[in-house]
Amino acid sequence: MKKEFRLVPYGDTPYHTGLAIPVFSLRSENDFGVGQFSDLKALADITKASGLDIIQILPINDTNATQTFKDSSPYTATSVFALHPLYLDLTPFEKELDSDSLTTYQKEKAAFNQLEAVDYPNVIKRKLFYARKVFDKLKKSLAHDKNFKAFKEEKKSWLEAYACFNYYLKQYDSTDFTDWKEHAVYQDHFYKELQKNAEAKDFLDFQAFLQFVLHQQLLEATQYCHSIGVAIKGDIAIGVGLFSADAWQNPDLFNLDMQAGAPPDAFSTTGQNWALPTYNWTRMAEDGYAWWKARLNSMATYFDAYRLDHILGFFRIWEIPTYSVRGLLGHFTPARGYSVEELEQIGIPFRAWGGEKRFVEPFIKDWVIDRIFGRDQRDRIIQNYLNYVGYKNYELKEPFKDQKTIEALDIEEYIKDGLYQLTENVLLIKDHETDGYYHPRVSLTQTISYQELGYEFQEKFDWLHNDYFYYRNNHFWKEKALEKLPVLKNATDMLACGEDLGMVPATVPEVMAETQILKLAVERMPDDPSQFVHHLDHLDYLCVATPSSHDTSTLRQWWQEDFAFTQQYYNQVMHFFGEAPQEAGPEVIENIIYRHLNSNAMIVIFPLQDLFALNTEVSNPNQTIERINDPSNPKNSWDYRMHLSLEQLSEKADFIQQLHHMVTNSRRSSKG
Repeated sequence: MKKEFRLVPYGDTPYHTGLAIPVFSLRSENDFGVGQFSDLKALADITKASGLDIIQILPINDTNATQTFKDSSPYTATSVFALHPLYLDLTPFEKELDSDSLTTYQKEKAAFNQLEAVDYPNVIKRKLFYARKVFDKLKKSLAHDKNFKAFKEEKKSWLEAYACFNYYLKQYDSTDFTDWKEHAVYQDHFYKELQKNAEAKDFLDFQAFLQFVLHQQLLEATQYCHSIGVAIKGDIAIGVGLFSADAWQNPDLFNLDMQAGAPPDAFSTTGQNWALPTYNWTRMAEDGYAWWKARLNSMATYFDAYRLDHILGFFRIWEIPTYSVRGLLGHFTPARGYSVEELEQIGIPFRAWGGEKRFVEPFIKDWVIDRIFGRDQRDRIIQNYLNYVGYKNYELKEPFKDQKTIEALDIEEYIKDGLYQLTENVLLIKDHETDGYYHPRVSLTQTISYQELGYEFQEKFDWLHNDYFYYRNNHFWKEKALEKLPVLKNATDMLACGEDLGMVPATVPEVMAETQILKLAVERMPDDPSQFVHHLDHLDYLCVATPSSHDTSTLRQWWQEDFAFTQQYYNQVMHFFGEAPQEAGPEVIENIIYRHLNSNAMIVIFPLQDLFALNTEVSNPNQTIERINDPSNPKNSWDYRMHLSLEQLSEKADFIQQLHHMVTNSRRSSKG
């Protein structure tokens, strides 16, 4: 597809400004309770009128497996190639519905559109119901449609497996394809065999029809955006769903017995468990990362730039055992663990203290139980969950060594959380792949096991923790990243932007600078906390700056989270005198946005919710519902919707003019 412009560093337009909003969060009069690809055209008009030139969206791939809120996260794809049927616009096909169906459809459409949030389970079910009726009306003509045939042939490398995956998903009534008997691993002949069955063939053709229409609608929307000079920045999720068409079709590309996540960070003190398989990078390297190249080229059909989710995962990934619910029992992979000999050279008496048991197994004594649960709960905890092993020590009973078992218990949340803490009360983690090697447990200084050590040995573990997480593997991780990132970046002409938040190795900025992948700068999360006051003043050019993201609270919410910090920010960063206001009103928001606009970052992106806060005419009176995701909550429902429709927003001339004035009177308008 020919594009009229590209987002190029140091190009004719050196600075760019955009808004961020998930497609599902858009609202228009023609929607079916959720944003649709066609809505991007109306959003592009507003973007252009406001002086902005980028729309940033979240991943748009299919996540539909259970048709429950579990599928609402856009980061757990059932296919990284298929587009999500959630974003299908049925409006052009309403004429294909019979009168009774059309009447019911219009009633449901009106009801869904009145909802404050996305009713994901019911919206996807009913949208697919009507899409099926449309397909039944059109399928005879589709059999002779040259464009439809060409689409199926062009996409067959993934489309056939994806269609078969959805078919067997229903046949076996299970998302776990390892339970699909003779269909547990995809074979090319599955598609041909199913074609011989009329009912199965009909189902497969329906899956292809959905993807065909979704492709047309997204392509039309992005081409319109390009025609008026608005770029689309997509999002490439770090992983795929454990039970996905990708893992089913190419199981050798993934480590299906491990989970990806993140160590503790600003988003979660107990780490994150994404329940996604990790990549078998060794296998991927054998064909030059062909799967990744195909994935990126597929998205380059629509996007001008992309956010590479969790770019740290291309250096090393936080790998968590399948029995874990939280992220604290993981370790980095690849990473150089410590042998017993190395540990003892550091001064840790591994064998002298009985070997693995003291370091790898949970440290549990009476006083530990009291510390976590309270003295009045000690007898209950011992009786139900522990075995006495002598010398005033306990161990968890066999079922409760597994956090997944604990998660399923019908008990009070504080008891469940305490049992998690017991399983995590260790100092070392065994290497998942190599016997005899160990990794320090992340945040081990916060464990009770560490607190029981004397000062001499605490010092040894302090050194071990700091060495492992900040020094020992840095060069090794740099080598691993440079094997992958240049290949992926050069696979397309999209502008590559990395999401480099979290526990960032020192070599990450070096690699991103060397490969010219833009960094992410969230003002409230500076690389060096001591530089917070001047963070925006010192940004590199190859950078995407933003005040918030889909994983953080909005600016108005953040303002009220820690008022002591807000006061410091108000006086030292914003340079206002006196007491900070209790709420972040338009004056505060305008100051924050202006400082971002005048930063040296090549791209500045504002979540639409933060832009709404600029003007009382468009701001949401209920700011508590504007956050999209809380990474500390694995059961978060991704259901945020704009409180205004795009039609209403387009009529807010004062707001649009205000935003246009701010952009054009800032560094963003500079040509040099």
